[in-house]
Amino acid sequence: MLFNFIYLRYSLFALLFTAFVFAKAEEDGLAYLNTLRQHTGLIALHRNALLSKAAYAHAMYLIAHQKTGHYENKYQRYYTGKTPAQRVLKAGYGSAVVMENVSTNTLCDISSIDTLFSAIYHRFVFLDFDKNDIGIGVATSKKKKGVTKAYVYDLGTSGLVKLCKHDYRLKNGMYYIKGVCNNAQKMIPQAIFDKEISLIGLQNSKMVRYPYDGQKEVPPAFYDESPDPLPKYDVSGFPVSVSFNPNFVSEVKFKSFRLYDEEGYEIRKTKILQKKSDPNHRLSRFEFALMPLARLEFSHTYKAVFEAEVDGENVYTSWRFTTQTFREKLYRVSKNHATLTVNAGESIVLYMAPNHRKDLLKNYRLQGKAKATFLDQNTLKIDFPKSSSVSKVILLFGDKREVTFKVEASL
Repeated sequence: MLFNFIYLRYSLFALLFTAFVFAKAEEDGLAYLNTLRQHTGLIALHRNALLSKAAYAHAMYLIAHQKTGHYENKYQRYYTGKTPAQRVLKAGYGSAVVMENVSTNTLCDISSIDTLFSAIYHRFVFLDFDKNDIGIGVATSKKKKGVTKAYVYDLGTSGLVKLCKHDYRLKNGMYYIKGVCNNAQKMIPQAIFDKEISLIGLQNSKMVRYPYDGQKEVPPAFYDESPDPLPKYDVSGFPVSVSFNPNFVSEVKFKSFRLYDEEGYEIRKTKILQKKSDPNHRLSRFEFALMPLARLEFSHTYKAVFEAEVDGENVYTSWRFTTQTFREKLYRVSKNHATLTVNAGESIVLYMAPNHRKDLLKNYRLQGKAKATFLDQNTLKIDFPKSSSVSKVILLFGDKREVTFKVEASL
């Protein structure tokens, strides 16, 4: 009986601890996301418990069925709705007008958000002008392979929830919309709907640039997104974007978008995405992205310059941002074979610069005493144990790339 009591107490503690960890991840993630938004001129998002309930349910579904993405199968366990809209309504949120971001297998909440900001379509979800509610759900698995961690972000507009609580008489000469509320047939006057959207939008800035001016620790790479804005590239540079608030702007005529390195040289291998050139037709006429076709460098400061005609007036804006830096010494290797000298007990960062647009480090083999951890798909952190004698460590990537470390004893 005593054993059962101890086991019950331990189980309760484990359950409470797990809930605390997930709540902390949600709290930290929201704080970080709001910091990024506010630096761009957008209002902070407010946590909504019902959106969090929907987000957590979908995260659990993704873990249980080892999936990614936004859709669920009604014949599978943990199903709460095929689409994000159905899931938030099921959770009790009053409006179906929502947006969702999902990431899997990132190291932590901060890494999850950074990864989604590196994906241009998902970035514009986080930088939406009309949302002020958010729910964050986190689920993990004890498995070492597959989908081991899932982060789900559901964004909504509080004003639309209020609209769905009222009934409206149909009048001649007025436009109505439906599909907004739990009752999909409920008719809401278009003018009232637009007003609620504008009440949020008018609190935000006229133009949003990302990375924002002066931002530091910007990831240098973009890898993949569904749908993929650069389908021929497995690795490229972190996108730079500009978007305009439709509550203040009616027409944008694009002129140019350029990126310069810290030496002042223009990075010419880029692709400009806008409504007309977006291969997936996701961008609006107010959204613009510069996609560097090669990774940006670590610890570098870049300058972006954007020019357009906005409602008949010329708009020229330039700003700077700095990519990720490390406390550890950074080694950049571009050749297939390299030899480096390090000290025993030292931790270093090894960046294997991609030689082509599909050059990723999918796995590695380690010969010798050291610990390697992926930081991204071209970069590893390597920890060398303390030793009193000279040794050698070899890191192999497939059959073509190899790095040999001469490990010298610490003095």
